[in-house]
Amino acid sequence: MTEFDDVVEGPPTEYGIEHVATERPIDDDERRRLHEEYGRIRTYFKLRPRNYRRVQRSLNQARMGATYDEYLADTLRYALVAALVGGLVGLLVASQLAALGAFEALTAPVSGLGGGVVTVLAANKTLVGGGVLTLLLGGLAGAGAWVGRYYYPTTVVSARRQNIDIVLPHAIVYMYALSHGGMGLVEIMRSLADADDVYGEVAHEFEMIVTDVDLFGSDIYTALQNARNLTPSENFEQFLDDLIGVLDSGADVTAFFETEAETYLREAEEEQEEFLETLSLLAEVFIVGFVAAPLFLIVTLVVISLIGGGVVPQITTLVYLVIPLAMVAFLVLVDVLSQPFEQVRSVPDVVEYDRPTPPEQDDDDPDERLTAYAGRQRRLRVRDLLSDPLPSIEANPLLSLVVTMPLALVTAAVFVATGAVVPSLAAMLADPVRTTVGLAVVPFLVVAVPLTLFHEMKRRRETEIARRFPDTLNVLSSANKMGIPLTDALGLVARWSEGVVASEIETVRNDITWNHDVTAALLAFANRLHVPQLARTMKLLADGIRSSGDLSRVLAIAAEDTRNRAKMERARRRELSSYVAVVVIGFLVYLLVVVMLDASFLAPVGAVSGDPAAPGDPELPVSFVSVPVPVYTAVFFHSALIMGVGAGLLAGKLADNDTLSGLKYAILMVVVTLAAFLVI
Repeated sequence: MTEFDDVVEGPPTEYGIEHVATERPIDDDERRRLHEEYGRIRTYFKLRPRNYRRVQRSLNQARMGATYDEYLADTLRYALVAALVGGLVGLLVASQLAALGAFEALTAPVSGLGGGVVTVLAANKTLVGGGVLTLLLGGLAGAGAWVGRYYYPTTVVSARRQNIDIVLPHAIVYMYALSHGGMGLVEIMRSLADADDVYGEVAHEFEMIVTDVDLFGSDIYTALQNARNLTPSENFEQFLDDLIGVLDSGADVTAFFETEAETYLREAEEEQEEFLETLSLLAEVFIVGFVAAPLFLIVTLVVISLIGGGVVPQITTLVYLVIPLAMVAFLVLVDVLSQPFEQVRSVPDVVEYDRPTPPEQDDDDPDERLTAYAGRQRRLRVRDLLSDPLPSIEANPLLSLVVTMPLALVTAAVFVATGAVVPSLAAMLADPVRTTVGLAVVPFLVVAVPLTLFHEMKRRRETEIARRFPDTLNVLSSANKMGIPLTDALGLVARWSEGVVASEIETVRNDITWNHDVTAALLAFANRLHVPQLARTMKLLADGIRSSGDLSRVLAIAAEDTRNRAKMERARRRELSSYVAVVVIGFLVYLLVVVMLDASFLAPVGAVSGDPAAPGDPELPVSFVSVPVPVYTAVFFHSALIMGVGAGLLAGKLADNDTLSGLKYAILMVVVTLAAFLVI
């Protein structure tokens, strides 16, 4: 094994990134052996560890499980494939341009340039132009693939860092609750590592610590030090440094967790404030890029068309291709930036039930009774779904698409079959509003309105439960502190509450009374509600109660943690509500401009162009006969609809970090657009 193998393949104390071996010359035999074992491409990167030290660290912090030489070798292969594909696309485009004679108009970049080479190039314009275009597209594709994959681990690390910083305070509260019950530090970390469905990237960081202790035999100090050196989060690094100091000094770990939770909650709030500033900047970019810029281009192109320019391809490309693709890319960007701040969507599994389960079947000799029972259960679930699908749709609003999408297609087909609309370009230009409504707007509303209704019902239910739950936990904590048993306290809360909270609390009470398993009852409660805000709370309560006899204190800790998360959510909505208004007003400005262009400008132009005397009228400064007024009317109407849908989805993403929440804005904007064009 060579010195370079130790850098990558071995497990040194610092994971091969803090102390990289000094590069040294190697002989031909050693180089040949490396070529045979790893290949020439991977060997090239492997022999230059210091040049790619940052890449290896990013790969480790991103938990991608690859060495830098292996990753870069694959990246180079992908780049070569992308370059080949780009070159083929460039060759295809060049052949089409050559068929149209586009290369024949090429001239020398410097006037008066002569010489033998220039003469040869001038005589082969098509070959030269096609070759340059092919090489350019191939090079851009290859370079884009290399750069994108080279820096991809960095983007993953950045997302993990933000997620760790946001979730860390709640994870520390969880550790505090378990430590308060007397659980050991390693067991606390092991429990947190198993809760990756609730605590996300923080759980993965503690999983590395637990793996270091259990699998590699490291002591807790070494494991904490290794995790501290590798984590992408400065906050988590500082937390581990402080924890190591507490362990060295023999101080109270439980009190340390209590203090740290408050400290890092403030850090998380500052992180969210920076994120909100980024979102506010993106909202302003939306106004400039999707309202002001398209309006400027549209008005400019219309003016050019008045003096005889053919701009229909440019304006249709802008409206039907550039704006939709740019909006999709913009929404994806906002979604990627928002992912570390999203509420966890999974709920903990109920694994604590200590009840008999059916024995596993032998594949060679299955139990016919179990097979028949499983089949009957499936038939009952299907029958319940078909007889009453509303509960399933309320739990998952996207299931409504199974019904509404075919219904939307049927609606459009009915419009066509009855002759209400004609699916042709001529009909679209003759009556764009009527045709678009029948073929696009009504089907869109058929799909979007039910989805929006069910989504808003679910979201309102989740918001109501999340808003009331901290007070519910406080009441339970106070009741338990006064000596009231948990089941009786739950009964009091059920009578005091109303709506879904009251019924679910009563169900939890009955579950505990009948099955005598508080942990399983709480996790089953989280599974029934599917409210993301309660997932961490239920996990904290279930494990905290299992490890502690002080139920009232655990309830109080859970209530405070829930209240802090709700506080951060309210701060987000409060800060971004003004920018939602900016997005909506920006759309209204866009709609007003295109409506005024259509009513006050295109309509008179259309009347003049329809007058037989107009083309020869010497009083007219320009001829309006060539202005395609019907095309512009249809394009303006469609651009307003596209802008309304995109602005609505963005408003929902900004306000609630949920694209589906923007459907209500999109529906409203589509209706306003339709009303505006019908009025004119």
